[in-house]
Amino acid sequence: MTSAIDTNLLNELGLTQQKQVKTANDELGQDAFLKLVVAQLENQDPLKPMENGEFLSQLAQFQSVTGIDELKNSVDKMATAMQSNQALQASSLVGRWVVVPSDKSFLWQDANLSGSVEIPNRADTVQVQIKDAAGSVVKQIDLGDQPVGTVNFQWDGLADDGTAYAAGEYSVAAFATIGGQVESLETNAIVPVDSVLMGKTGESMTVNTAGVGNVKLSDVKQIM
Repeated sequence: MTSAIDTNLLNELGLTQQKQVKTANDELGQDAFLKLVVAQLENQDPLKPMENGEFLSQLAQFQSVTGIDELKNSVDKMATAMQSNQALQASSLVGRWVVVPSDKSFLWQDANLSGSVEIPNRADTVQVQIKDAAGSVVKQIDLGDQPVGTVNFQWDGLADDGTAYAAGEYSVAAFATIGGQVESLETNAIVPVDSVLMGKTGESMTVNTAGVGNVKLSDVKQIM
């Protein structure tokens, strides 16, 4: 006895006995899959019934694909929700001062140039050099001996002889004597946040800081 499947059912499912070209919309949905399985059971050869293993294998494959799609949708929704929450939190940074890694900082008309230095090991001496656009040292700040950690510094814009420098961007370099050796140190700038820039889903947000520019939100070390 040969197996015969109702052609009307095949047409209803969008399947025919003729070979068709697959398009983006020719995907077998859950309802169509179940109808096809029922049709197989109803029209199987009584002398050669479908084995349980074959049926369970088809069902497991479909459930696996469906589960992956549902998981992906859940992850996408969660990522979108997390980004929205992050954006809400990040928006509160506008107008606040933050500490960000940078080898430059900004002297304000009504505020000092501020920054900090990362000290990896106890240092006998720590010095901060502030340079103008031409690379000339306009101020050297001696911070003395320092333990491991972060130490802040400020510059009021005045040279040792009292010369006042214009507001604007200055480069910063720091050095320490550690164990008899002079080492360069990582520096941070303390600057205000002008705005927050949202990236695509999965990408890190950035904060637009006055004086330093765009910095990844994940790189912000401290909120003042």
